Amino acid sequence: MIPLSKEKASLLSMGGVFVPSPLALTPEKTMDESYQRLLTLYYIRSGARSVVPAAHTGEFALNDLGLYERWLKIVMEMTRQYGRDMVNIAAVSGKEAVKQAGIAAAAGYDLVLLAPTAFSGRSPEKVVALVREIASVIPVLAFELQRAIPGSYPFTPALWRELFTIVYGAKGASFDTYRSLVMLEAAALAANREHLILLTGNDDRIVSDLAGEYSFFKEGEKKSVRYAGGLLGHFATDTHAVNRWVKALMDNRAGDGWDFPLSREELAHAVNHCNMVLFDALGNFENSVWGVKYRLSRLGLLPAPVCFSETGRPGQAEAIDAVYGSYPDLCDEAFLREEMSYLKKETGIKEKTGGA
Repeated sequence: MIPLSKEKASLLSMGGVFVPSPLALTPEKTMDESYQRLLTLYYIRSGARSVVPAAHTGEFALNDLGLYERWLKIVMEMTRQYGRDMVNIAAVSGKEAVKQAGIAAAAGYDLVLLAPTAFSGRSPEKVVALVREIASVIPVLAFELQRAIPGSYPFTPALWRELFTIVYGAKGASFDTYRSLVMLEAAALAANREHLILLTGNDDRIVSDLAGEYSFFKEGEKKSVRYAGGLLGHFATDTHAVNRWVKALMDNRAGDGWDFPLSREELAHAVNHCNMVLFDALGNFENSVWGVKYRLSRLGLLPAPVCFSETGRPGQAEAIDAVYGSYPDLCDEAFLREEMSYLKKETGIKEKTGGA
């Protein structure tokens, strides 16, 4: 297996906000490189630990290897120029996962997040073989996807135990408390528990996930794990505010006071409320990427919420506006009033003038 450097392993263990970047598209549905750079710089300036191209929020880059490679290069260029204390992670998925892993390694990425869409039709033994193959190219984080999204895979306790001997950690996004416990227990009881980095992608309980400690017992001895951070679509918009409340949660669970305008209970409700409309939960998550892009367009970070396939559900835009309007502490409008000119200047996007 390819080892992760001590420096990057240390940064990964610090956790925090991991952003699954959306793909900026023109009306013709080609990559808008200027806005892709602007989005990436926004995430960096907002305090992201990593900007992850080609995950679900990025529509898995349609498994288009040319598009995938261009996107990875843009994010790498921006993080090298502007980032500090960041880890470069790229998502790999589907039938091109092995080729994508090679592209990510060649582009200088530290790890890949291996989506279960790569496991389609494979037995657990063949899943393990594929993970080993990719881990021989670049370090790997595993990824459990919720079953409402096409391409999920049934992770068993035995499969998790095997994977945790190969990977550096995992993102759990099952949206299922009991399935999450299966992953957490396997990690807690793993021989390399202290070196595994767990990230949550459970939008429906992200605050409680990050605040919690999860204990299990083996031969009478208690073994505990925690999530180091989050990697989920909510983090792809209003990211500066996200970084503030994630830091408040992390500091609080470390024994410090609570430093956020909302109480922890209020925050949990507010974040879930935002997620409900952002990800089209009432529409079975069918317009989850569009919702994120719509909110980004309202912030001026994208010209429009153009997706390859999603178009939004009637009433979704109004619901997003209403809910985010109810929680100013979760919003980045004030931050962007100060930052937008800089972001556009650095990425070559012209500011609109009053007479334009």
